[in-house]
Amino acid sequence: MTMRPRGLVLVLCGVLGLGGLAGGAVGCGEDEPPPVRVARKFALAVGMGDMDQVLALVDGQTAARVQQAAERASDQVGGRRNIEPREMLQVVDVDPRSLGGKAELVQPLAGDEQRAVVALTGLDGTSHTLELIQEHGEWRVHLPLPRGPMVEP
Repeated sequence: MTMRPRGLVLVLCGVLGLGGLAGGAVGCGEDEPPPVRVARKFALAVGMGDMDQVLALVDGQTAARVQQAAERASDQVGGRRNIEPREMLQVVDVDPRSLGGKAELVQPLAGDEQRAVVALTGLDGTSHTLELIQEHGEWRVHLPLPRGPMVEP
């Protein structure tokens, strides 16, 4: 019998609705505001299923919660295997026909130069927003996570 590690599987595209925005990195220029460039990189990483890059682009709170979930999953398999944080993420429902589109800075949050909102629009017209925060001089995607322990339902 194969045992599957228990823990949270963060389904980025299904839960957050980011499918269809991954191809937007093509043609992004240095003239775009830094939050827009980071949002494009994040969407591209999601579309490609590159969980290492996704983790590199999220804020510290999100990264810490995913790390905790990976440690819990490793404990739940009795230490027989070390579960990596990237294994705790899964991207689903990325429709390749809807890749591409545009990204634009909707607004820096009023009076807060450490936060920004970027609107992503897929070629199919679907639109989503990402909130970004500045940590240690770098823009990071802030993903709202549920409160409490991250466990499998």
